[in-house]
Amino acid sequence: MIAPTAAFLLAAASLAAWFTALGARPAARVQLRFAVVMFAALAAAAPVVPAAATPVALIVLPIGLCVLALASAAGFGTPLQPSLAAIVLALVVLAALTAAVTGWRDFALAPVAVALTGITVVCGRRLGDRSLAAVQGLVSAACLLGGASSFALDGAGAPVLLFTAAGMLGLTLALSRSDGVVDERPGRDLRDGLAIGRGR
Repeated sequence: MIAPTAAFLLAAASLAAWFTALGARPAARVQLRFAVVMFAALAAAAPVVPAAATPVALIVLPIGLCVLALASAAGFGTPLQPSLAAIVLALVVLAALTAAVTGWRDFALAPVAVALTGITVVCGRRLGDRSLAAVQGLVSAACLLGGASSFALDGAGAPVLLFTAAGMLGLTLALSRSDGVVDERPGRDLRDGLAIGRGR
């Protein structure tokens, strides 16, 4: 009973994160929504085909967390160059597929560890100017780390789904708040272009 409930919560968190991503920067929004779809697939596979949950997680976790790391870079700082991002994603996908085919979790856990480190570093650098969003991002990274650790020990069980749901939704909320600095820039006074009151 716990596993279906955890899968439902992950699905609900994925749906909430999809709409919450609207508040993020455009460069991060697309990546967030891509990651959300990946985690929604895990939520669907876990209760429907429990035997396939672990192979699906071997694909979803490294790819989803890598995309979240790219979204963190785009939301809190400067997006990675498209060519470099494509190479990184290609390598992660190759590692994830290798892990799913062979069953060797190390192929999936290595990119997971790199992605979580990247999220932590990016959020940590923003503690000074965007402290609330950065702290929320760090807490979310800790939740994602808990899910990855649980997966490494026990496979794709309920703890993985619950930790992942909390981390994904929390990071999406943090990145949605990170764009506030952009919105605060003063707009150009449109009256400057009018000729009212000026001599001809």
